[in-house]
Amino acid sequence: MSKNVLADFKLPHWNDLPAIPLYLDQVLSLVDEWLGPYLTVDNKPIMTKTMINNYVKQKFIPAPVKKKYDRLTVAYIVIIAVLKPVYNIDEIMAFVGLALDFSGDEVAYDQFCDNIELAVKHAFEQTTMPKPEDPKDPRHVSWSVCNAFACQLYARKVYLEHAALEEALRAREEKRNSRTPDQ
Repeated sequence: MSKNVLADFKLPHWNDLPAIPLYLDQVLSLVDEWLGPYLTVDNKPIMTKTMINNYVKQKFIPAPVKKKYDRLTVAYIVIIAVLKPVYNIDEIMAFVGLALDFSGDEVAYDQFCDNIELAVKHAFEQTTMPKPEDPKDPRHVSWSVCNAFACQLYARKVYLEHAALEEALRAREEKRNSRTPDQ
């Protein structure tokens, strides 16, 4: 994946989330569609049924109603999926709580999406994202959370995955060069 593709990183905003409740398989499919190109590592799923069921049991996300997840729950799942490579679930829920204390569900979620997208853009352009002026403002925490995610994504995509690809190509070339003409 090129740096330019990641600089265009987009999350589904509130109005992009399904307006009707979805079954878990549908939610997982959407999360993979939305985030897979950016967050998949070693072709592992971003979220699994077991993960979601554990988040419900631990009351991190609302339980499904008639086995279906509403728009708010899908928003929680997207936030968790994005931040789980960097933070543990308790930290993520603390950040979500701070954001919700400051604004309602829709506004908080859209601000999260905007901040993540902006942070990723700045990380991949190697520029600095403007920081909120008041450190007591909850958006200051959001700025830090989003920048931590963007820096981790940048390091993984640009350096770690690139290095792994180079190593695989090098190993393949060595294997090819080590063959005798009889093979």
